[in-house]
This record gives sequence, structure tokens and C-alpha cells, in this order.
Amino acid sequence: MRQVRALAILIPLFFLPTLFGGCGGGNFGVEMDRIPETEEILWPQPPAPAKIRYMGSISSSADLGSSGSLLDAFFGKDSEESGMSRPYGVCASGSAVYVTDPGLGVLHVFNRLEKSYLRIDKVNGQMLKSPIGVAVDLSGQIYLSDSELGKVFVLGHKGDFMREIGPEGMFARPAGLTVDNGRLYVVDTLGHMVFVFGRADNSLLFRFGGNGGDPGQFNFPTNIFTDKDGLIYVTDSMNFRVQIFDKDGRFISAFGQVGNGTGDFSKPKGIGVDSEGHVYVADAHFDNFQIFERDGTLLLIVGSTGRSPGHMSLPAGLFIDRQDRIYVADSFNGRVQMFQYLKEKK
Repeated sequence: MRQVRALAILIPLFFLPTLFGGCGGGNFGVEMDRIPETEEILWPQPPAPAKIRYMGSISSSADLGSSGSLLDAFFGKDSEESGMSRPYGVCASGSAVYVTDPGLGVLHVFNRLEKSYLRIDKVNGQMLKSPIGVAVDLSGQIYLSDSELGKVFVLGHKGDFMREIGPEGMFARPAGLTVDNGRLYVVDTLGHMVFVFGRADNSLLFRFGGNGGDPGQFNFPTNIFTDKDGLIYVTDSMNFRVQIFDKDGRFISAFGQVGNGTGDFSKPKGIGVDSEGHVYVADAHFDNFQIFERDGTLLLIVGSTGRSPGHMSLPAGLFIDRQDRIYVADSFNGRVQMFQYLKEKK
């Protein structure tokens, strides 16, 4: 276990170019290299070339007003204060960061550039109970799953209710969400399935999965991510692996195994892919996120147990935007931590 929880481990293959990918996150329009080097926290530690930089954290709307902090480099240049209890899902779009909080039964929306904070605890007259997954499309529409209600909602950019996805009773326990290619992908944890809907008319296009351990089957899947090539990455949590599919749900490959060594999984949760195709997986047991090549080769481990910057307690959701900014829902520390993947300069 000590081996897994090392703060940073680097494998030389990390420097090799890989498949170009990413996620449809927003452009914050700020220069990341303005961070004073004296404040930098890096992985791996010197003298190895840095690949991940710690950028800051959000635990309440008060953090958005920290003048001169690392967060200013994230958002640029207050808002009604509200703290997080047990954040789970996270995504970013434009200047906003969206965080589900099943501990409070709310969706937090932090917007640095607009100097605003939005708290959503009721949808269509119904109180949220366990919001888990969140995704935002290019038009600003918000997609929100509530695992206890068994529903997926579509909201306007200001949180106004627009519609529900699917008929009553379709989902057993909806969790992770992602939007891409004009489609909405919904992970149903108890259904061991991924549902795929057309965003234009909300029609069910197809579903894939089923309970089991064979390629393409799931055992309590939780989180999902799509890269720029349209590939789908699913955290198959109780099979202790990541499965990769094409946009139509056809199985491509998988990697991972249960264990407590480096590169193993124990409680894999959030997943994301950076612009060079590296796969990031948060593990709630190891209190870190591990970075892999798409074939499962381990590249780097970031994080260990604790409360200080870069340390975590039961991390859950993970999201990577188009500028390779990494957002991790550090659940039992009641915050979202933010990191930057550092590309090699050419």
C-alpha cells in the first residue's frame, strides 16, 4: 500500500507522444505560466522534468475571491459564499466549474469571470437527493444525474429546468455522464449499462454493457469520459478496470486489475483523458490519481492521503478540460483540487 500511495512515480515512457485526445471543457483564457515558481508544487519532484503542477482548490465560493492566488491563474479576475460537504462529480465549461455534492443534495456552480455562485438544490419542484454526475454541452445546457431519484435532468445554463431524459423507471441508479458527438452517455451503475441518447430529441439510440466480467460487460460501472476522437472511457469499478469503446459502444480494449501495488485499482472512480491521450483514474482507496498510457502502462502517480495541497481523502470525480486542466473532487476533504498537465515544449 505504501508503494501505491507514493506522492509521485515517473516512468520514462511518459515522455513519448501518444494518441491526441481531450475533453470538451472550456477555455479560461488565462496564461498558466504566470504562477510564481516559488509557489509551485510539482510531480514528479525535481530533478525529474515536471509533468503535473498543482494549481489550487475550491471548497466554497469564498475561495474565488482570493486575489493573487493560484486560482487567479485558473479563472482570471465575489459571490455568495457556500461550502461543499461531500463533492462527487465535477466538470468545467467556459469560466464555470460544476460540482455535484450528494452530501448536501446540491449542484454547485462556481463562475470566476462572472463573479457568481449558483446553488441548485431543487429541479422541477423536486428536491435533489443524491446528485452524482454532471456534464455541460457547448450550448451551456447542464445534464445532471441523481442516483437516488433515478433520474437525469437537463437544465438551462442558469439552472432552470428544461426536461428529463428517458421515461420514468428507465434508470436503476444513474451516475456518470458525458456529452459528445451530439450524444449524451449515461452510466447506470446498478443496471451495469451505458445508455446513449441523441441530444437533439432525447431519443434513446442504443445501450451497451450488461453484468459480467467479459470484455464489454460491466460490474457496477461509475464514471465515464469521451476524448476528442470520440472514444469512450468507462470506469468498470467492481471489475477493477478501465474499458474503452468507440462512439457506438463497440469494445476496443481494457486495462487494470485489483490489487494494492502501483498501477493496480482498489476503488477506481473518476476518469479523464488529456490532450496527448494519457488516461487519468482517481482511486478512492489509494487517495490519488494514476496516469496511464491507453494500453495500461503506468506513467505517474499523483497524491497521497492527507489534507495539504496535492493530498486527498476519498477522491471521486475527475475531469480534464481542453487546456489539460485537471479537476479532482476531493470528497472527504470537501473541495475540488486543480492541477495542470505540463506538455513538453517543442
